[in-house]
Amino acid sequence: MSIEKFTPDELIVRDKVKTRFSETEILSTPITMKENSLRLYQGKTPMWAPFSIGEYNSFMLDCDPENRARAADPGHGIDGYGVEWVWVKEAGGAMVKPGAPKCLDINEWEKYLTVPDPDTWDWEDCYNRNKHLIRDDRLTYISVPGCLFERLIAVMDFQYAAVALIDDDQKEGVHRFLRAVTDYRKKYYTLVKKWFDPDGVNFNDDWGSQRAEFFSRETAAEMLVPYVKESVACAHELGMYVDLHCCGFVEGFVPFFIEEGFDTWGGQPLNDKPKLKKMYPDSLVFTHQIDERPDASDEEIDAAVAKFMEEFGYDNRGFYGGFDPRYRRKVYEASRKNYDRLVAEGKAVV
Repeated sequence: MSIEKFTPDELIVRDKVKTRFSETEILSTPITMKENSLRLYQGKTPMWAPFSIGEYNSFMLDCDPENRARAADPGHGIDGYGVEWVWVKEAGGAMVKPGAPKCLDINEWEKYLTVPDPDTWDWEDCYNRNKHLIRDDRLTYISVPGCLFERLIAVMDFQYAAVALIDDDQKEGVHRFLRAVTDYRKKYYTLVKKWFDPDGVNFNDDWGSQRAEFFSRETAAEMLVPYVKESVACAHELGMYVDLHCCGFVEGFVPFFIEEGFDTWGGQPLNDKPKLKKMYPDSLVFTHQIDERPDASDEEIDAAVAKFMEEFGYDNRGFYGGFDPRYRRKVYEASRKNYDRLVAEGKAVV
């Protein structure tokens, strides 16, 4: 494996790629972004702190009726469960059409809902339409929306879904529904692997608000964790890594994320990633970012990057989640030089 020392020529922009959020610069790196990110997943030391934006291919499949229903164009649609979604321009995303929950009784959910069947989708046509998004120099991730609790919210609305998780009279219905959702997800993963052969998939389920978790650890362990573990194990058996998207203040659930087998977790900045990384140094790969200020001076950016490296990037083992190219170039340079230091001190796993 390469142990080349950093040179300023690496900061030359050799390409630009479009992401969901912005146009991202691709620098003149000594190895490909895919090779570098794979080091992270394989327990080795990346040559630079990989970027979670722009350094991997991430897209959602348009053969999935939920992705079509939640798209900006045409702005509304029915997903595979029969739930109607509407696009909210101000939020830059879709939400369930308010005021009319699809499932009125989770104990009889089969009366109100359908379960998508990926076997009926035209995967060959989907692949041919989307194969241009795959690049050999970057990891490929297929993003799959609406997992367990979010799926329960989508069919019931939040307040009823939250109650259903803890109401003894509704738990059996919830378990039966989540069993069906999990079976669907495993079939989805299997077909995704067959047609797109991605390096990874995501698991999208928000479990917290800005201040606290939505439910107790006991409720999570009883009602959700077993199904999550099964989905993650399925993806791993298929040879795919699994990234968790779980928003909110959910630090208390990190031991579950590890137990469930997730490889990476982004999470919002309101979670103390430097603290969590020190608590679980070898169990989960975290994403962290700097508070990027567009009006920051070079000196202020240098100070912010130095703090990032000291608190989180000291071993290069973590994703950097920023967007601003000025910050990204400085994070790249700092982490490349850090790699040189780790190699020289015999601390790099190569």
